[in-house]
Amino acid sequence: MTFDKLSPEQLRTYEQQLLARVPTDGAVGNGKLRAQLCVLGWNESLYWSVRNHLIQQGLLISGRGKGGSVRLVVQNSVQPASSAPQVPTVSIPPDEPYIAEKDLYEPMSEVIRSDWAKDHGLDDVIVEVTAAQGSKATGGRWTRPDISAASLRTFPYVPGRHFDVVTFEVKPQDQVTVSAVYEALAHLRAATRAYALVHVPHALKVQLATTLDDVTAEAKQQGVGLIVAEKPDDYDTWDEQVEPVRREPDPVRLNDFLAQQVTQSFRERVMKWLR
Repeated sequence: MTFDKLSPEQLRTYEQQLLARVPTDGAVGNGKLRAQLCVLGWNESLYWSVRNHLIQQGLLISGRGKGGSVRLVVQNSVQPASSAPQVPTVSIPPDEPYIAEKDLYEPMSEVIRSDWAKDHGLDDVIVEVTAAQGSKATGGRWTRPDISAASLRTFPYVPGRHFDVVTFEVKPQDQVTVSAVYEALAHLRAATRAYALVHVPHALKVQLATTLDDVTAEAKQQGVGLIVAEKPDDYDTWDEQVEPVRREPDPVRLNDFLAQQVTQSFRERVMKWLR
Protein backbone atom coordinates (compact mmCIF):
# COMPACT_ATOMS: atom_id res chain seq x y z
CA MET A 1 0.00 0.00 0.00
CA THR A 2 1.34 3.44 -0.94
CA PHE A 3 1.59 6.25 1.58
CA ASP A 4 -1.06 8.42 -0.07
CA LYS A 5 -3.61 5.58 0.21
CA LEU A 6 -3.25 5.12 3.96
CA SER A 7 -6.38 5.70 6.03
CA PRO A 8 -6.10 8.17 8.95
CA GLU A 9 -6.16 5.22 11.37
CA GLN A 10 -3.34 3.45 9.51
CA LEU A 11 -1.27 6.62 9.37
CA ARG A 12 -1.78 7.20 13.09
CA THR A 13 -0.62 3.65 13.82
CA TYR A 14 2.52 4.06 11.72
CA GLU A 15 3.27 7.42 13.34
CA GLN A 16 3.02 5.93 16.81
CA GLN A 17 5.21 2.98 15.86
CA LEU A 18 7.96 5.30 14.65
CA LEU A 19 7.68 7.85 17.46
CA ALA A 20 7.81 5.12 20.10
CA ARG A 21 11.31 4.23 18.89
CA VAL A 22 12.74 7.75 19.03
CA PRO A 23 14.45 8.38 22.40
CA THR A 24 13.22 11.29 24.49
CA ASP A 25 16.74 12.45 25.34
CA GLY A 26 18.57 12.53 22.02
CA ALA A 27 18.70 11.66 18.34
CA VAL A 28 18.54 8.28 16.63
CA GLY A 29 19.90 7.37 13.22
CA ASN A 30 17.60 6.76 10.27
CA GLY A 31 19.33 3.45 9.62
CA LYS A 32 18.69 2.20 13.15
CA LEU A 33 15.04 3.20 12.98
CA ARG A 34 14.53 1.54 9.61
CA ALA A 35 16.08 -1.67 10.93
CA GLN A 36 13.75 -1.69 13.96
CA LEU A 37 10.65 -0.97 11.87
CA CYS A 38 11.57 -3.51 9.22
CA VAL A 39 10.72 -6.20 11.79
CA LEU A 40 7.16 -4.81 11.80
CA GLY A 41 6.90 -5.11 8.02
CA TRP A 42 7.95 -1.59 7.07
CA ASN A 43 9.83 -0.97 3.82
CA GLU A 44 12.21 1.90 3.11
CA SER A 45 9.67 3.93 1.14
CA LEU A 46 7.14 3.77 3.97
CA TYR A 47 9.77 4.82 6.50
CA TRP A 48 10.80 7.95 4.59
CA SER A 49 7.19 8.92 3.90
CA VAL A 50 6.05 8.61 7.53
CA ARG A 51 9.27 10.17 8.86
CA ASN A 52 8.96 13.19 6.55
CA HIS A 53 5.27 13.53 7.39
CA LEU A 54 6.16 13.71 11.10
CA ILE A 55 8.77 16.37 10.35
CA GLN A 56 6.18 18.40 8.42
CA GLN A 57 3.83 18.11 11.41
CA GLY A 58 6.53 19.52 13.70
CA LEU A 59 6.87 16.33 15.75
CA LEU A 60 10.37 15.40 14.57
CA ILE A 61 13.48 17.34 13.57
CA SER A 62 16.04 15.92 11.18
CA GLY A 63 19.66 15.93 12.26
CA ARG A 64 23.18 14.96 11.28
CA GLY A 65 25.16 11.79 11.64
CA LYS A 66 25.92 8.86 9.38
CA GLY A 67 22.81 8.40 7.25
CA GLY A 68 21.09 11.27 9.02
CA SER A 69 19.05 11.18 12.21
CA VAL A 70 15.88 12.46 13.84
CA ARG A 71 14.95 13.65 17.31
CA LEU A 72 11.69 14.53 19.03
CA VAL A 73 10.47 18.11 19.16
CA VAL A 74 9.79 19.26 22.72
CA GLN A 75 6.06 19.90 23.05
CA ASN A 76 4.52 22.48 25.38
CA SER A 77 0.83 22.14 26.19
CA VAL A 78 -0.88 21.01 22.96
CA GLN A 79 -1.29 17.29 22.36
CA PRO A 80 -0.39 16.46 18.72
CA ALA A 81 -3.15 15.17 16.44
CA SER A 82 -1.42 11.82 16.10
CA SER A 83 -1.69 11.27 19.89
CA ALA A 84 2.07 10.84 20.13
CA PRO A 85 3.45 11.01 23.67
CA GLN A 86 4.45 14.46 24.80
CA VAL A 87 8.05 15.26 25.64
CA PRO A 88 8.17 17.45 28.76
CA THR A 89 10.18 20.63 28.72
CA VAL A 90 12.88 19.99 31.30
CA SER A 91 16.40 21.10 32.00
CA ILE A 92 18.39 17.90 31.67
CA PRO A 93 21.28 17.68 34.15
CA PRO A 94 24.61 16.29 32.93
CA ASP A 95 25.14 12.56 33.30
CA GLU A 96 28.64 13.25 34.57
CA PRO A 97 30.28 16.03 36.63
CA TYR A 98 31.06 19.32 34.93
CA ILE A 99 34.53 19.32 33.35
CA ALA A 100 36.30 22.68 33.19
CA GLU A 101 38.00 23.69 29.97
CA LYS A 102 41.52 23.31 31.37
CA ASP A 103 40.69 19.73 32.37
CA LEU A 104 39.62 18.87 28.82
CA TYR A 105 42.99 19.63 27.22
CA GLU A 106 44.95 16.54 28.26
CA PRO A 107 42.38 13.83 27.55
CA MET A 108 41.41 15.45 24.26
CA SER A 109 45.01 15.91 23.14
CA GLU A 110 45.65 12.23 23.86
CA VAL A 111 42.66 11.21 21.74
CA ILE A 112 43.89 13.47 18.93
CA ARG A 113 47.34 11.90 19.17
CA SER A 114 45.94 8.36 18.97
CA ASP A 115 42.51 7.60 17.52
CA TRP A 116 41.85 10.89 15.73
CA ALA A 117 45.24 10.70 13.99
CA LYS A 118 44.64 7.09 12.93
CA ASP A 119 41.16 7.91 11.66
CA HIS A 120 42.64 10.69 9.50
CA GLY A 121 45.43 8.51 8.12
CA LEU A 122 48.26 10.24 9.99
CA ASP A 123 51.07 7.79 10.72
CA ASP A 124 53.29 10.41 12.35
CA VAL A 125 51.78 13.32 14.23
CA ILE A 126 52.94 15.77 16.88
CA VAL A 127 50.35 17.02 19.37
CA GLU A 128 50.75 19.58 22.14
CA VAL A 129 48.53 21.49 24.53
CA THR A 130 49.30 25.11 23.65
CA ALA A 131 46.68 26.88 25.77
CA ALA A 132 48.63 27.40 28.98
CA GLN A 133 51.52 29.67 28.06
CA GLY A 134 51.15 32.33 30.73
CA SER A 135 52.04 35.85 29.61
CA LYS A 136 54.20 34.62 26.73
CA ALA A 137 53.72 36.73 23.61
CA THR A 138 51.94 34.62 20.99
CA GLY A 139 50.75 37.16 18.45
CA GLY A 140 47.57 38.72 19.79
CA ARG A 141 43.98 37.85 20.66
CA TRP A 142 42.63 34.48 19.49
CA THR A 143 46.01 33.43 18.06
CA ARG A 144 46.74 30.85 20.77
CA PRO A 145 45.06 27.50 20.06
CA ASP A 146 44.20 25.22 22.94
CA ILE A 147 45.71 22.20 21.17
CA SER A 148 48.05 22.19 18.17
CA ALA A 149 49.04 19.28 15.94
CA ALA A 150 51.44 18.87 13.04
CA SER A 151 51.85 16.11 10.48
CA LEU A 152 53.84 15.34 7.35
CA ARG A 153 52.28 13.15 4.69
CA THR A 154 53.24 11.72 1.32
CA PHE A 155 50.94 10.25 -1.29
CA PRO A 156 51.74 7.60 -3.91
CA TYR A 157 50.43 9.63 -6.84
CA VAL A 158 51.06 13.19 -5.69
CA PRO A 159 54.61 14.58 -5.72
CA GLY A 160 56.24 16.15 -2.68
CA ARG A 161 55.68 16.09 1.05
CA HIS A 162 52.66 17.79 2.54
CA PHE A 163 53.03 19.57 5.88
CA ASP A 164 49.98 20.41 7.95
CA VAL A 165 49.41 22.33 11.16
CA VAL A 166 45.97 21.69 12.66
CA THR A 167 44.58 23.67 15.58
CA PHE A 168 41.78 22.93 18.04
CA GLU A 169 39.75 25.49 19.98
CA VAL A 170 38.30 23.61 22.96
CA LYS A 171 35.07 24.64 24.67
CA PRO A 172 33.30 23.08 27.70
CA GLN A 173 29.58 22.43 27.74
CA ASP A 174 28.60 25.86 29.09
CA GLN A 175 30.59 27.75 26.43
CA VAL A 176 29.21 26.19 23.26
CA THR A 177 28.52 29.24 21.09
CA VAL A 178 29.41 30.46 17.60
CA SER A 179 32.31 32.40 19.13
CA ALA A 180 34.19 29.08 19.23
CA VAL A 181 34.07 29.10 15.43
CA TYR A 182 35.42 32.65 15.23
CA GLU A 183 38.26 31.83 17.60
CA ALA A 184 39.17 28.78 15.50
CA LEU A 185 38.90 30.90 12.36
CA ALA A 186 41.56 33.27 13.70
CA HIS A 187 44.01 30.35 13.87
CA LEU A 188 43.80 29.93 10.10
CA ARG A 189 46.07 32.90 9.65
CA ALA A 190 48.88 30.49 10.46
CA ALA A 191 47.40 26.96 10.35
CA THR A 192 46.29 24.80 7.44
CA ARG A 193 43.17 23.51 9.22
CA ALA A 194 41.28 24.61 12.32
CA TYR A 195 38.63 22.94 14.47
CA ALA A 196 36.20 24.00 17.16
CA LEU A 197 36.17 21.03 19.55
CA VAL A 198 33.22 21.25 21.95
CA HIS A 199 32.34 19.02 24.89
CA VAL A 200 28.63 18.17 24.90
CA PRO A 201 27.68 15.29 27.23
CA HIS A 202 24.95 13.04 25.89
CA ALA A 203 22.45 14.31 28.46
CA LEU A 204 22.78 17.87 27.14
CA LYS A 205 22.49 17.15 23.41
CA VAL A 206 18.79 17.92 23.20
CA GLN A 207 19.10 21.02 25.36
CA LEU A 208 21.93 22.35 23.16
CA ALA A 209 20.54 21.14 19.84
CA THR A 210 19.50 24.59 18.56
CA THR A 211 22.80 26.13 19.60
CA LEU A 212 24.71 23.31 17.92
CA ASP A 213 22.73 23.89 14.72
CA ASP A 214 23.86 27.54 14.77
CA VAL A 215 27.47 26.58 15.46
CA THR A 216 27.40 23.99 12.68
CA ALA A 217 26.00 26.43 10.15
CA GLU A 218 28.64 29.04 11.00
CA ALA A 219 31.45 26.47 10.89
CA LYS A 220 30.39 25.44 7.38
CA GLN A 221 30.19 29.08 6.33
CA GLN A 222 33.70 29.85 7.62
CA GLY A 223 35.43 26.62 6.54
CA VAL A 224 36.18 25.68 10.15
CA GLY A 225 35.86 22.09 11.36
CA LEU A 226 33.48 21.17 14.17
CA ILE A 227 33.83 18.16 16.47
CA VAL A 228 31.23 17.44 19.14
CA ALA A 229 32.65 15.17 21.85
CA GLU A 230 30.34 13.47 24.35
CA LYS A 231 33.28 12.13 26.38
CA PRO A 232 36.64 13.92 26.15
CA ASP A 233 38.66 10.70 26.42
CA ASP A 234 36.60 8.40 24.17
CA TYR A 235 36.93 8.87 20.40
CA ASP A 236 33.93 6.62 19.80
CA THR A 237 31.78 9.46 21.19
CA TRP A 238 33.38 12.15 18.99
CA ASP A 239 31.32 13.31 16.01
CA GLU A 240 33.06 15.37 13.33
CA GLN A 241 30.02 17.30 12.14
CA VAL A 242 31.92 19.68 9.84
CA GLU A 243 35.13 18.89 7.96
CA PRO A 244 37.53 21.85 7.85
CA VAL A 245 38.65 23.41 4.59
CA ARG A 246 42.41 23.20 4.06
CA ARG A 247 44.15 26.55 3.65
CA GLU A 248 47.66 27.54 2.62
CA PRO A 249 48.75 30.14 5.19
CA ASP A 250 51.41 32.74 4.63
CA PRO A 251 54.74 30.91 5.23
CA VAL A 252 55.90 33.78 7.43
CA ARG A 253 52.86 33.45 9.68
CA LEU A 254 53.25 29.67 9.81
CA ASN A 255 56.91 30.02 10.74
CA ASP A 256 56.05 32.58 13.43
CA PHE A 257 53.37 30.25 14.78
CA LEU A 258 55.89 27.44 15.22
CA ALA A 259 58.40 29.83 16.74
CA GLN A 260 55.93 31.29 19.26
CA GLN A 261 53.26 28.70 20.05
CA VAL A 262 54.93 25.30 20.43
CA THR A 263 57.81 23.88 22.45
CA GLN A 264 61.37 23.37 21.31
CA SER A 265 60.89 19.61 21.13
CA PHE A 266 57.89 20.11 18.83
CA ARG A 267 59.98 22.35 16.56
CA GLU A 268 62.88 19.89 16.54
CA ARG A 269 60.65 17.08 15.34
CA VAL A 270 59.30 19.32 12.59
CA MET A 271 62.82 20.21 11.52
CA LYS A 272 63.73 16.52 11.28
CA TRP A 273 60.74 15.96 9.01
CA LEU A 274 61.74 18.78 6.70
CA ARG A 275 65.42 17.91 6.30
